[in-house]
Amino acid sequence: MNYIRLLLLNLVLWPLHGWSAAVEVIDIAGRHVTVNAPVSRVILADSRMLLPMSLLHPGDPLKGIVAWDDSLKTRAPDMARYFTRSAPKLSAIPTFINPYRSTFSVENASALQPDLVVFDIGILPRLQNEGTLALLEKMGIPAIFIDFRQQPLTNTPLSLRLLGQVTGEQQNADRFLNLWQSLLERTAQRVAAIPQSQWPGVVFENHAGMAGDGCCAVFGRESFGQFIPVAGGRNLMADKVPPQGGDISAELLIVARPDVYLMSGADWSQRGGTSQAVALGYEATRASALPRLQSLMQRQGVSVLSADKSMRIMAIYHQFYDSPFNVIALEAMAKLFHPQAFADVDPQADLATAYREYVGLPYSGLFFLQP
Repeated sequence: MNYIRLLLLNLVLWPLHGWSAAVEVIDIAGRHVTVNAPVSRVILADSRMLLPMSLLHPGDPLKGIVAWDDSLKTRAPDMARYFTRSAPKLSAIPTFINPYRSTFSVENASALQPDLVVFDIGILPRLQNEGTLALLEKMGIPAIFIDFRQQPLTNTPLSLRLLGQVTGEQQNADRFLNLWQSLLERTAQRVAAIPQSQWPGVVFENHAGMAGDGCCAVFGRESFGQFIPVAGGRNLMADKVPPQGGDISAELLIVARPDVYLMSGADWSQRGGTSQAVALGYEATRASALPRLQSLMQRQGVSVLSADKSMRIMAIYHQFYDSPFNVIALEAMAKLFHPQAFADVDPQADLATAYREYVGLPYSGLFFLQP
């Protein structure tokens, strides 16, 4: 009897003591992975995953993170500074080179005694070819793959729920996904009522100005390109480049004659080289960002398009392409494509609400910009 009482007491106190249990999950790559959940020591192969982790742990975004790559430092320094204001220990988290640019060290990872390593789906072939996944398995370190980037409309809810499972924060994951789903459905329903003959032709330039003033890398059918038809636009580059995108000539751009020209931008001042990008993000203002946008529209090829005063132009924060907040970028695109149908939609206000109510931090910065 005493044993039974003790067992029942332990079950009640389980969450309080942080006990974990073996749980099998299926990741975005379709892999069956056994994890001791909830995990308490996590390595993020992309530190920009901080944003989805902050949705799972509102007010405590660094919870459980024992190491991550250098993407925050090199690709999103403004995001790092934004979160550092409320989580000053951020800069003390051990950092390694992004595994797209260097071999992921299983030996170094093992020394941190992680419960889990989280990768994005795009690096799966490399990790398989290098034998990294097999070595992680041999060392008894579980690894899962998530995706907010390649197939965002399909994999965002799957990825966030997966992270919710392994961290024991399913409730917070589902809470945010209720918002995500409602914004997606509102956009899709309104677009469905608009004849496709009224959909504008769209070109979406990827990381405009990041490596100087050249032109142009564009999104294909995937990533940001997947949002174009859902927002009620015709992706003019869908059949011109690979699904994840590619470079095009100025001549092809001019021949395409888009009705809408989009470009992604962010603070890339720390990645090396000279960036001419529209530095949208947590510290941007219209005054600081507008001159960059105007300058980029004067590049060879693009200047021919910008001479058409009827063409609509917008810069969008690049990090939306790999974020659960991608649905708000979708809203902004739909409003630009069909201003009358989305006259009452305010993406900036929705973004502020998301940070306040789901991240637990005040909104700051500028994430969309039109001339």
